[in-house]
Amino acid sequence: MVSLDTERAGKDGELNPPRQSDSLAVSAPQRSVIMPPPPPPFQRSEEISVVGFVNVILRNRVLIVSLTLLFGFYNGYKSVTSGKSYSVESQFLVKGSRSGGQLGGLAARLGIDIGGGDASSSPQFYLDLLESKVILWPIAQKTYAVKSDSGVVTGDLIKIFRIKDPRPIVRRAKVIDALKGAISETSSQKTGVITVVVNSGNPDLAVQISTNLLAEINVYNLARRQEQAAGEREFVQSQMDEKRADLRQAEGNLRDFLERNRLFTQSPELILERQRLLSEVNMRNTLYSTMLQAYESARIEEVRNLSVISVIEPPEVPIQPNARGGVKKTLTGLLIGFVLGLVVAFLRDKLAQNKEAQTDDFVEFSQLRKEAIGDLTHPWRPISRLFRPRPDA
Repeated sequence: MVSLDTERAGKDGELNPPRQSDSLAVSAPQRSVIMPPPPPPFQRSEEISVVGFVNVILRNRVLIVSLTLLFGFYNGYKSVTSGKSYSVESQFLVKGSRSGGQLGGLAARLGIDIGGGDASSSPQFYLDLLESKVILWPIAQKTYAVKSDSGVVTGDLIKIFRIKDPRPIVRRAKVIDALKGAISETSSQKTGVITVVVNSGNPDLAVQISTNLLAEINVYNLARRQEQAAGEREFVQSQMDEKRADLRQAEGNLRDFLERNRLFTQSPELILERQRLLSEVNMRNTLYSTMLQAYESARIEEVRNLSVISVIEPPEVPIQPNARGGVKKTLTGLLIGFVLGLVVAFLRDKLAQNKEAQTDDFVEFSQLRKEAIGDLTHPWRPISRLFRPRPDA
């Protein structure tokens, strides 16, 4: 068994026995103290909390308030300084299209399908028609008289709207676009009533445009229906001539039969043959009579010049201009400015974080910003880089 006493070496290297005063306990080895690492610098969390959101707003409160007030003041100023606008409303109802009962019944007997409905009589057709060049261009060419500070201005809408361009096709396109912007239309699904609203800075001009609009729709509709009636008349006339010839032939067959068989009552077969020929004559006569009625109806419709729309509410001069909506526009501007201020504030806050952390994106952004400013202040630099040879060439 090894003794717990240890020997100590003297200065001469000899082993000396332990002294009485020496302690017999073994000394513990010294341990190095490990200091904890310093805490990392404070970093903002990527997740935005409610408090962080409020902090961003408070840090950029001057910017947000400035943009909010700027946009609100701008919209309010525009609404106050904008010119007066007048709206003229008119309503009309499309009369029922000509009934094609006789022609439709006859076409069904002949096995001809002429269609079951007239899409051109639907309210949607007139809503599209009100925005078409077929209606707007004739309205623009009419003569208008508008009172102004210098007197009464007379001319078409190209002159009234002060559209100046040497090219006629451009003037035509611009005046049509101006009319489209001034006219709005809606229709009632239940009653089919079409409402047309014309907006203009001059109440008399709005009334004149609305009146000409209703008149032009009636003229277009009347011409279209007369053209349709003329086409139907030509079709019915050709069919009527053919059915008249068939009727004459059936009558001739019956006459020839009666001349050959004066005593047909004594033979059952001859009685049936006479009945068949008589039925054919009656059928041909019915078809011809229907064709004749349809022909007369189409001919009357072709020359009819009655109005095809019923004006429920005629256009009238408005008593007062439209409300400018200053409060609504100001509130809208304030909201837009506030939202834009929030976006700019968060972008600035994010940019400040990247600058503090010196991320690669921020370093690249700083370099690109310097290059962009240099290109703007020295515009010949981008051009010289285009002709500069590439390093790898």
